[in-house]
Amino acid sequence: MINPSDQVSYEHSPLWRRTLGEVPGDNWAAHRTGLRAAYQQFRSAVAPLANEIVLSMPMFTDHSISHIDALWDTASIVCGEDFPINPAEAFVLGGTFLMHDLGMGLCAYPGGVDQVIADPAYPGLLTIATERLQNLEPAADPAAAADVAQKQALVELLRRRHAERAQQLLRTPFTASDGSDNYLLSDLSLRLDYGSLIGEIAESHWWDVDRLRNLDRVQGSRPDHPPAWTVDPLKIACVLRLADAAHIDSRRAPSYVHAFRRPTGIAEDHWVFQERLTRPQLDDDRLVYTSTRRFAGAEAPAWWLAYETIQMIDGELRRVDALCADLKRPRFRARSVAGADSPDRLANHLQTDRWRPIDARVRVTDVNKVVGNLGGEKLYGNRPDVAMRELVANASDATLARSAREGTPPGAVTIMLAMEGGSWWLTVADQGIGMQPDTMVSALTDFGFSRWRSADSLIEYPELSRFQPTGRFGIGFFSVFMIADEVIVRSLALEEAARDTHVLEFSNGASVRPLLRAAERAEWLRQPGTVIRVRLRLDPRSTNGLFRNASQRLTHTEYLHAMVLPMCALARVHIDVQGPDDPVPVRLVHANDWVTISNSELFERIYHRPDDTYGQRLGLDIYRQRFLDRAEEIRDEQGRVIGRAMMTSMWEDISGAGYWIACFSHVYVGGLRSDTLRETMGVFVGNPLTADRLRSFPEANPQQLTQWAESQAERVRRSSPMSSAQRQMIGNLGRALGAVAPQLPCALSNDRALDVAGLRLWLEDRSCVLLVDDRFYVHHRLDDTPWFISYSGGELQFPRDCLVVSFYSDWLYPEEVLPRPKDERFADTELQGPKWNARSWWYDSGNYGAIGIVVRTIAEIWRLDLAELLDLMEPMHLDEDGDVRCPVPLVGGGAELVEMVQLKRPDVVSQLALAVDA
Repeated sequence: MINPSDQVSYEHSPLWRRTLGEVPGDNWAAHRTGLRAAYQQFRSAVAPLANEIVLSMPMFTDHSISHIDALWDTASIVCGEDFPINPAEAFVLGGTFLMHDLGMGLCAYPGGVDQVIADPAYPGLLTIATERLQNLEPAADPAAAADVAQKQALVELLRRRHAERAQQLLRTPFTASDGSDNYLLSDLSLRLDYGSLIGEIAESHWWDVDRLRNLDRVQGSRPDHPPAWTVDPLKIACVLRLADAAHIDSRRAPSYVHAFRRPTGIAEDHWVFQERLTRPQLDDDRLVYTSTRRFAGAEAPAWWLAYETIQMIDGELRRVDALCADLKRPRFRARSVAGADSPDRLANHLQTDRWRPIDARVRVTDVNKVVGNLGGEKLYGNRPDVAMRELVANASDATLARSAREGTPPGAVTIMLAMEGGSWWLTVADQGIGMQPDTMVSALTDFGFSRWRSADSLIEYPELSRFQPTGRFGIGFFSVFMIADEVIVRSLALEEAARDTHVLEFSNGASVRPLLRAAERAEWLRQPGTVIRVRLRLDPRSTNGLFRNASQRLTHTEYLHAMVLPMCALARVHIDVQGPDDPVPVRLVHANDWVTISNSELFERIYHRPDDTYGQRLGLDIYRQRFLDRAEEIRDEQGRVIGRAMMTSMWEDISGAGYWIACFSHVYVGGLRSDTLRETMGVFVGNPLTADRLRSFPEANPQQLTQWAESQAERVRRSSPMSSAQRQMIGNLGRALGAVAPQLPCALSNDRALDVAGLRLWLEDRSCVLLVDDRFYVHHRLDDTPWFISYSGGELQFPRDCLVVSFYSDWLYPEEVLPRPKDERFADTELQGPKWNARSWWYDSGNYGAIGIVVRTIAEIWRLDLAELLDLMEPMHLDEDGDVRCPVPLVGGGAELVEMVQLKRPDVVSQLALAVDA
């Protein structure tokens, strides 16, 4: 363990001694002494600020003055004894040591926390931290989670801004207690001559190595210094970044400090490996790190983090060496790190305790296969239309992002289909924020990378912190390779000139590296945005083509319009379409117009197609009229419309139509069609349940959906053309959404359908009830009386005490949205072998839906506790003990055995027992 008092002073480092230290027979002693004194004053001013970084970042390894001083020693090792550096360069280098991390502390911000969180990037980082915590601990206390998220966002912002903050700190006056202004570097002359340079080089330690070329210049010497004391910013920047990267020994993570801070997670792993690393040695041109003790098996994550860090240092050394060689700069003595190329070789230096470091990380050997499987048909199925949906979703997101950033209404997404050179080309163009070349590569070639929730995007565009994109998983673009091999992407980023348009070309799907190039003049975009053109493998009007229809009844243009309109019916941007027969793009959808258009127009948009048959049109016209009468809006807590739909059934009477209509409403994610909800018609704004967005559910909360279902049940009750069977079906749908729907049938007697009021009347004079699960065909006669047909074709004649009701009700909510209800009072019920148990059945399946209403109503009418009623349930069924099913007479003679559950009122049972005893 190393204590601060045991550390070698920076003044004893070789680099200090030969540059700013006292040199025997020095002809420039006065100038060297002046620089030395100025540095020591500078250091004294910085030290207390550096020592306070721990207050902002307690989990981080050391960034105090001890780390700064140690950089002199680490730089001496990396540079070697013969590396050319003069006293002026050493002073500037020392200044960068002092300033490079100072922005990590709140003390670097005179306005404190308020100044930091006023940064435009803070809301985006807060959003990322909040979403990360919600995913890690969904059940966490919201207030506590918000507090943690704010702290994490603050730390992340300080970390990300600290390098550029270094540029400003030397120019920033700090007010003393007497009101006077003080600067970290008090020598005005040196501050004017070197201050900006120190700030720029300090910031550069976070740049990519290639960007260091911006420092390829030499600053002349000060007039009062020797002519040879020029300053080479590039050389100093290289020393700073290498010394800072290479300083990972125990001086960064003292054991005695670790004991007090008690870091967790990855911070803990940093401390564990750094506190046991010795000062690096130089073996020829390689740095060698060793450890003071072995890493136990439980410390394997720390060892692997050490390995990754050493690989990073090795990469920095190699890239800097290549840069220095290219630009004819002095090369450093250290050019690589021992063991960086192999875990086994590194284990010779950082030894492990009875375990071998085998690099068994999850790898993707065949990237193309994974992309093809997870980004194509294996994920989406044989759905070429999904490829177009995903392109439109990405274009919509980019357009909305620009709208959010500029505070203007959203622009348009244009979808074009054209025959060119004997091939069909599909084009999707947006009016979005566009992409820089690097972003094009990361967003369109990094499988699983979601641009909109990356910290870099939210820092560049902080206005997007509240923006909710449709694409969240970074896989949608790859679906384009289901329909095309040749893909050409042109993009122009906001605030760039037309000449800055770039092109990313995929010539053979994802199997060949794409080509990134500057656009030719004819390819320039005149406004920001992205244009994606794909050459379709198949004619869109073919069985496996884009339209999945080989019919010649419609032209390509008609098919395109018919496909896009319902797909984009709830679009949040304008949707323009241009088919081969359209002279100019046609606007099919105005942004968010689904909220204001009439019910008739909305229904037409969703359900009608130009190739509908005559019978289909007749049937749809009937449902359209019912939609006009019964459809209702669903609104969220802010009053925003999130649904327009009605409950209905394909069994509703549509006499004369000659065609049955499947009744589904459509759920839209990001304004684009995703999933369906049965026994309803209309539209819902939804949330995705899967990455492919083929499964989704309305975003309305359960209370809002239940209220809508109850209101729909009342409207259905008042609807004259509907039979009892249809009412019961819709009532069960409402109950599957949590409604009670007491005015709609919940059970059937042998002669009529019963709503809750009818059920109560039916029960009043009954002391015995037979509950029959509807495992047979149920029809209704013209007079609306039930008609029960067994699976063998016989007509069942149930006794007067029978109630027909489904024992296993539907539950439409996905489990991840709202779990199926459980009656926790019976959670501890023990099953007795395979036998049916009323309490267990009630806990798991019977407590909701129509059967739940029936059982609770019986308990209420008979004035029994629910548990008492469940204990009265006597199954009449077939099991291993025998067949006690009830024989039910058939019309025309004979009988059929039917499973039932018998309930006898307790007082009646007692009276019968007394009569037998008498």
